[in-house]
Amino acid sequence: MLHPLHILALCALGGAAHAGPIYKCSTGGKVIYADQPCASGNSTQLDAAPAPDPNAAREAQRQKDLLARLQKERATRDARQAQAARADARANRAAAARQATCASAQQQQSKEQQRLAAEAAKAGGMGKAERDQRALNTARARDAACRQ
Repeated sequence: MLHPLHILALCALGGAAHAGPIYKCSTGGKVIYADQPCASGNSTQLDAAPAPDPNAAREAQRQKDLLARLQKERATRDARQAQAARADARANRAAAARQATCASAQQQQSKEQQRLAAEAAKAGGMGKAERDQRALNTARARDAACRQ
């Protein structure tokens, strides 16, 4: 896809519009130059090359420099966007891993609570403080894993 400045540069390099042919007419010893053939039929077509523009080379170089600078800026911008996209992908993968870890910790806590409840039923209330402390430690570990 052409950038608008690229199109402008191409137009500027195109130069002036091409002039039409010039005719040299000789009538009664007089020489006349015209843009159309003479009515008398004794005309000679001349090659009319436009005069070279003394600033054309400088302008062409300026346009090339501008184009090179714009291409470099675009490449830099594209590289930054690609780097940002890679960083976003890494962050998304890390968030998904944390979410999976959190879900796993929640399942583990649920199983541990069921196991502790079954153990409490067997023990008849003995060691309740130890079971409560283990449940609290498991809950803290899960919360820490889910907060990251």
